[in-house]
Amino acid sequence: MNNRSFSSRLSWRIIGIVSVVFLATFVVVGLVSEYVITHENAGVSPLLLALCLLLVGILGLIVLYFVCRKEIRRMTRPITELSVSALNMAKGNFKANLPEISSKDEMLRLRDSFVYMQNSISDYIGQLKSTRSDNERMESELNVARTIQMGMLNTNFPPQLHAMLKPAKEVGGDLYDFLRKGDVLQFAVGDVSGKGVPASLVMSITRAMLHFVATLDLPLNDSVSRINNSVADTNSNDMFVTLFVARINLKTLRMDYCNAGHNPPVIISPDGTPRFLPVRSNLAAGLMEQFPYEAESIDLEPGTRIVAYTDGVTEAENDKLELYGEERLMEEMGRFGSDMDEQAIVEHIYHSVESFTGGHPQSDDITIMSLKV
Repeated sequence: MNNRSFSSRLSWRIIGIVSVVFLATFVVVGLVSEYVITHENAGVSPLLLALCLLLVGILGLIVLYFVCRKEIRRMTRPITELSVSALNMAKGNFKANLPEISSKDEMLRLRDSFVYMQNSISDYIGQLKSTRSDNERMESELNVARTIQMGMLNTNFPPQLHAMLKPAKEVGGDLYDFLRKGDVLQFAVGDVSGKGVPASLVMSITRAMLHFVATLDLPLNDSVSRINNSVADTNSNDMFVTLFVARINLKTLRMDYCNAGHNPPVIISPDGTPRFLPVRSNLAAGLMEQFPYEAESIDLEPGTRIVAYTDGVTEAENDKLELYGEERLMEEMGRFGSDMDEQAIVEHIYHSVESFTGGHPQSDDITIMSLKV
């Protein structure tokens, strides 16, 4: 086997064939010419000589065509076979047979490239199947985690309260909670920094702490301090939780509340006028242990509605990257009728956000809680 290139071998092969046919034709022409000259006295005319030479030339060209055609087809047969193999691979048969090539030229390198491509594709498909299996298992586990997380939320709503939580991913970091003991209703809305599994774990810890401290009847600032210390103590990834925690005496309608870096809730007066609840600037829970949280109080009028939410509402984006914003939220709040129940209020706000985003992917968890006293 030689190491010349395919084009060089093909060129020399054709040159060889042409040379042989030309030589044979030249010999035949010479023999015919000698015969004519020898038998000139026999009456062979020059015209007959010309016709014989023309016939020999034509026969030579025909022989040259068929011999070259056969040789070219023989030498390029591997390309045809490789094209068939490529077509079969395109149809999904990545183990299609490849032609055997003995020459050490471009044909062999082309075949080796096909072999490498076959092996690479087979390896990739194997990895893809493994990755897909892992992804399906992870997706299944995340769905189970979502079910567990959603099951942790209290959905046994009293008549005057309703809430909704819509994670941006399978699991999320938003939370809400409420607990009624006699004439005292305590509720909270929170948002863990980040999304996904890490946020959901911090959310679970925070909600458990909220439920625990609610049973201790501590001052709200002490309750939030305990939650802050617990989150900060177990927080190795610099995550934090914004919280709004409130306690309402349903008889006196006095509300004590403590805000830890959360969006201020909206207070809707009995005449339907919305306004933001004034809150002190306390740090989000988990940023610094032993932070001195301050609680506040407000006396509510009968028929007052409190709407708490997370920044997934006000920071929802549409396709133009515009934010839903607090102004649009307040406009929606001003449309509520006094006869609307809390579930209708929550769903109205959520559908308003959905309509604004127009199908744009949800970028953050959304939590909405409405409470009427």
